[in-house]
Amino acid sequence: MSDAAPVLQSLLSALRQNANTTPESASSLPPSIYHSPEILELEKSELFAKEWICLGRTAEIPEPGDYVCRDIIDAPVFAVRQRDGSIKVFANVCVHRSARLLDGAGHVSRISCPYHSWTYDLDGQLIGAPFMQRTKGFDVASYELKELSCETWEGFIYVTLQPDSIPVKDRLATLTDHIKDFRIADYVPVFSTEETWNANWKCLVENFMDAYHIHRVHKDSFGKYGSFEDQTLLFPGEDTFSYLYIDEDESVQSVQAHPNNTWLKGPDRFRTWVINIFPSHTIQLQPDMMWYLSVLPDGLGKLNVRWAVSIPAEILNGADDRQAVIDEELDLLHQVNSEDRSIVENVFRATASRDAVPGPLSWLERNVWDFWRYLARNLCD
Repeated sequence: MSDAAPVLQSLLSALRQNANTTPESASSLPPSIYHSPEILELEKSELFAKEWICLGRTAEIPEPGDYVCRDIIDAPVFAVRQRDGSIKVFANVCVHRSARLLDGAGHVSRISCPYHSWTYDLDGQLIGAPFMQRTKGFDVASYELKELSCETWEGFIYVTLQPDSIPVKDRLATLTDHIKDFRIADYVPVFSTEETWNANWKCLVENFMDAYHIHRVHKDSFGKYGSFEDQTLLFPGEDTFSYLYIDEDESVQSVQAHPNNTWLKGPDRFRTWVINIFPSHTIQLQPDMMWYLSVLPDGLGKLNVRWAVSIPAEILNGADDRQAVIDEELDLLHQVNSEDRSIVENVFRATASRDAVPGPLSWLERNVWDFWRYLARNLCD
């Protein structure tokens, strides 16, 4: 047995033990779990190589040839809008000599390899290969990009590297029932970006679902509207997601549906949903805004986060100054993100200390514990 094996088994045992208790009795995870190469390898093979990963929004690639790229660990992929309006996801690897085909996000009429100009149609079929006519038996019709399983849910694009996965709509059926009245597939994208943070990926997912840090970390952003701990309700969710929501009323006016929104009823007109679709797709959903993060590990101490903002069409269409509405939302969320980044990177650095130990949880960290239970279900034997 290698020296690493006992350490790994000890961490998995702690993860399993924590998952088998109650949220009231649970403690934070052993700090070394954020710094274990063996845990990261398990996460790669058991989570990111098998689960559905959010690539972006369908509305972010509205026209045929629009695309968005993402690297799922060591598997670069891209989603591209087809001429018939559907979306396909392909391995972002040329079938000739494995060059990366596309980067970032943008628009193409054909997909052309930057190395030898092998060219593919939007459906992945090879349609051109310069100077290959002298290669005996070569036929472009025999080659195509590797297509991956792709599904859409509420306007989000998901891909999985695992064939025959349970469909997203089945995994999230209960969540769909909870939020379907928001019609979030119709929200209009106004901003997206990718960032690299100096932290383990779990630190950011945990932070997003942590309702305990708002009063301190976000006192100058979300907190300027007041304290909402008493209006925060946390729920266990299911094996594939967890959630909480914050109930306001029209007297606060920090979150509210537009008067032209006639389909949201009752508390949902003033309610903020905070959702973690496991493993690493988080959503803050409001009647006047949606902010989502898709988080991927980039090694032990780095993470890649794609975050984006959408606003309901009725708010943008009814605004005297559309850009002012967008700028106000983005100013707030850029501030929130900078506050989160500072504390998330702080926590990751501190978990490397020999003095770091597991501590008790607040009731406001219920959904963090739910995330750890998900990890235990998928990483422990």
